[in-house]
Amino acid sequence: MLLRRYGDTDFITGLRAIAALMVVAVHTRAFDGLGPIGEIASDNGKYGVQIFFVISGYTIAATYLKAGAFAPYFIRRLLRIAPLYYIAVLVFFVLIASGAMVAPYFMQLYGSRADAYNLLAHLSFLSAFDARVANSLIGVEWTIPIEIFWYAVLPFLLAWRLSPRSFAGMFLALLVLSGLTRLVGELWLPKHAAHFLPMTYGAYFFLGAWCHHQRAKLRDDMGFNRGRWQMAGYALFALALLTKTGMSAALMALATAIIIVSYRVREGRMQWLRSRGFVLVGSVSYSIYLWHLLVIYLLIGGLGERYVAMPGLMKFAVVSVLTILLSILSYLVIERPTNAAGHRLSKRYEEARSPA
Repeated sequence: MLLRRYGDTDFITGLRAIAALMVVAVHTRAFDGLGPIGEIASDNGKYGVQIFFVISGYTIAATYLKAGAFAPYFIRRLLRIAPLYYIAVLVFFVLIASGAMVAPYFMQLYGSRADAYNLLAHLSFLSAFDARVANSLIGVEWTIPIEIFWYAVLPFLLAWRLSPRSFAGMFLALLVLSGLTRLVGELWLPKHAAHFLPMTYGAYFFLGAWCHHQRAKLRDDMGFNRGRWQMAGYALFALALLTKTGMSAALMALATAIIIVSYRVREGRMQWLRSRGFVLVGSVSYSIYLWHLLVIYLLIGGLGERYVAMPGLMKFAVVSVLTILLSILSYLVIERPTNAAGHRLSKRYEEARSPA
């Protein structure tokens, strides 16, 4: 089955769809023809990454707490993300190394190359710690080592019974860590280096884990006005998307958190985040994220100036449709089998450790 259903949290798959399409929007300049606000919306598409980070924090908390142990949890998460990432890295590496594809922006910026060091750094998930190669192949891969880092670290932060005060203290500590990372980056590291470091983004992942805790806590709280908070989340999302305040990344993350905590499932009613279209796109959102720049590259190569001259919305539509079709194939051939393998290996590990 193609659609990935999670019951009352299907809407999170819908949020993944929005995040993936936002990233496509920034790379196609989807809304530039709609005036200054449209240009801001195109720019702010890059904050789809923050949505992914908050959702990842939620997923880490959910899967780790369900697994009850680190190893089976980590096996599942690693096989969820690594196989498709490795294939995408290899495809782009071969295209660039062979000269079939022009070196991406960050490879040119740092003067790096598609060499053995670059490839090894990517395959080991250590590329985040060297700005010269962190985003030098696919153009969006810098987030994947960050995900892996927090897959490994966040469960240890969740191992304690965190009270509301300690939750707040941990979140504040991660914000301070982010600020210090950016400061060190500005003073001593290469340009943009702090942008690629996992320590910069810990607060987003922890916020997502907090959402898991709060959603469970408020599940039966009749005094919690879900509808009002949900509308506040949508309003904050619109503010983050359509304005240039310098705080759009934080506002987008906060909007995502509010929506996750407050979203109310209404069976029998049409809810757009839980609709088949959004769940379909969200189900293949990881493939969309990794493959959309390849689709853009192929369109430029095939159509040349005709693609360049397209209005932004048309570019967005064409790239989105083609990428979704490619991503469905990618999901069926790569993601679904490797996800199933992760589930099997995790289950075998749990069975092996269980007393006879």
